[in-house]
Amino acid sequence: MIDLYKLQIFDVVARIGSFSAAADRLYITQSAVSQHIKELETSLGQQLFVRGRRGVTPTTQGTVLADYSRQIFDLLVRAEAAVTNVEQIASGKVSIGATPGVGIYLAPDWVQQFRTRYPQLTVLLQTGVTDQIILDVQAHRLDLGVVEGELRDAQAGKIAHLVLEEVEQVVIMGFQHPFWDKPFLTLGDLNQQSFIVRQQGSQSRTWLDETLRAHGIMPIIGAEFDNLESMKRAVASGRCLALVPPYVVESEVKQNQLRVRTIEGKPLHRSLKLIWDRSLPFSPIALAFLTELARRYSAIRELIDSGSAHP
Repeated sequence: MIDLYKLQIFDVVARIGSFSAAADRLYITQSAVSQHIKELETSLGQQLFVRGRRGVTPTTQGTVLADYSRQIFDLLVRAEAAVTNVEQIASGKVSIGATPGVGIYLAPDWVQQFRTRYPQLTVLLQTGVTDQIILDVQAHRLDLGVVEGELRDAQAGKIAHLVLEEVEQVVIMGFQHPFWDKPFLTLGDLNQQSFIVRQQGSQSRTWLDETLRAHGIMPIIGAEFDNLESMKRAVASGRCLALVPPYVVESEVKQNQLRVRTIEGKPLHRSLKLIWDRSLPFSPIALAFLTELARRYSAIRELIDSGSAHP
């Protein structure tokens, strides 16, 4: 009979295509991964991987075993989900990835809400860019991801995603800016205005550049920052604008450090999305986390009620 531990190691290697990456994922050494795969190949009398310069590829028999291993571990997850009472287990964890705005300004409240209900459980929150979160979800380093970013067609095909809500992007300004007392803004008002923006290469920056260009708006880039806190401080103390989700500046608006203006017609918005690996059902703890989050986002409640989130 196949050793399930060795099969698990084989399954991770087959999914990732690398002994070293599988070792990192499993928290064991690369030599241990190689030894377990060698022993599995010996016990089956079959070579399971072809070793190459850029990783490993399953052989014909390896592909057959990979298909079965996915079914086996899928059934194990479904069995666990079917009989686990999350409220009664002594410990456990769920790992969540979030883009910076979500991770800093929204997720802490979600975690607190979850742990009020399940104080014995742990939430591991990792902040990163959309591309990295997608990779970590696919590699099963994360159970769930929540991103406020656009998914490319290739990415959308590999993962499941659910739009939680459309988030309007608002213009923020400090008291020194001429727009401070302006009651409303049009898109045309933004043309040739100085902006504080995210760094080149970030999805937020790509979205901003493409969206403003599509509307014929040519901003002046005053500064680029890699985090929202620096952007807010620069806007508050200077004469530049920034476009951000409204939840990012709630505290500063209450203290009258910043003012928020929506654009006439509300043309600028991005989608807040839940992402997960479509090849596996949610773990019991991940499902419990989603059930709590459904109190805020009705789309998740519809997902759960439809049965799509259950084994």
